[in-house]
Amino acid sequence: MEESISSLIEKNYAALETSGRFKKMPPPGLVSLSSNDYLGLSRNPLVIEASLRATRNFGTGATGSRYLSGNHPLNRDLSDSTSQFKTGGKGTALVFSSGYHANLATVSMISEFSPLVFSDSENHASLIDGMRNLKGRKVVYPHNNPEFIREYLKENPQKKPVIVTESLFSMRGDLAPLRALFEIAEEYDGILVIDEAHATGTTGISGRGALEALGLPYVPGRMILTGTYSKALGSLGGFVILHEKAAKILESTARTLIYTTALPPGVLAASLEAIRVLAETTEIVRSLQRESQIWNAYLQGDTESSSPIIPVRGDVPTLQSISDSLRTQGYHLPVITYPTVPRGEDMLRLSVNIGWDKNVRKTLETLLPPGKGGQK
Repeated sequence: MEESISSLIEKNYAALETSGRFKKMPPPGLVSLSSNDYLGLSRNPLVIEASLRATRNFGTGATGSRYLSGNHPLNRDLSDSTSQFKTGGKGTALVFSSGYHANLATVSMISEFSPLVFSDSENHASLIDGMRNLKGRKVVYPHNNPEFIREYLKENPQKKPVIVTESLFSMRGDLAPLRALFEIAEEYDGILVIDEAHATGTTGISGRGALEALGLPYVPGRMILTGTYSKALGSLGGFVILHEKAAKILESTARTLIYTTALPPGVLAASLEAIRVLAETTEIVRSLQRESQIWNAYLQGDTESSSPIIPVRGDVPTLQSISDSLRTQGYHLPVITYPTVPRGEDMLRLSVNIGWDKNVRKTLETLLPPGKGGQK
């Protein structure tokens, strides 16, 4: 006899409860120490005023998808500004309603170009979900291990592989070996897809991302960049930058673009202003990098890392005790466990923010143990 729906719900509920996988929303009023608003642009007066001005002029909603009533001119302005900021105008940018939508559409599309797609084992869920839609062969390679890809291609020779990676990894805070990955893509007539979600605004001398940091040019037709306006840019939405003709294909086939309500004018204007502020005020990027380097050295020992993403590892009881102590003082820094991170790599994901005041710094120094070689 088949089980009832209610019985199956009870079983699934019990399984989640037993495995500790229930998600809990943070209580209101706490100051997040894992916020992606690294540069504080979500509260920048110029960004706020740009958003308010557009909202007063054009209303609060987009009122439909880009293909119906939601294709406000600010979409094109933001596309052009994004391409110029990220690639010097070499690529064509498309604006999506979220970074998740952008990644899902991009990775889903690339199976039309290649029978073989490699994905880093630490890639974001949006990239993983895009991989699930692929038609060809999918290979998950060990984190930041280009030699695995090279050896695989030697043993399984075929052209046009696609390599998918984050540039600045959202949990580890480390950079991908983009130069080596790009060399493989070039050698085998492939494409390198780079998710710049966390690198935009944080990485490179002016915050233009990992390509700038590594001294690599953007190569249309060989690289696809994805990213988001919702992290260091302090707004909402996602983007894809790619070759002009590939952009037209994506624009014409991406279900997450065609069947999703467009971004409201106020959000588009905020993203535009955030890019302008960042392009004209590179000192805020340098301030973030200096602060990040200090905290990396303090928490992880002798390190030159300027990534604002710092994993604080330990056993779950110890991490939970630190998290609980921070909560009593008004701060939110949750313990991150499987399946968000691999088993045994539980962590507190600390995100450095240039808006931290003395109270935040003092509290962190009190509750977080310094690394073996780190002193402030």
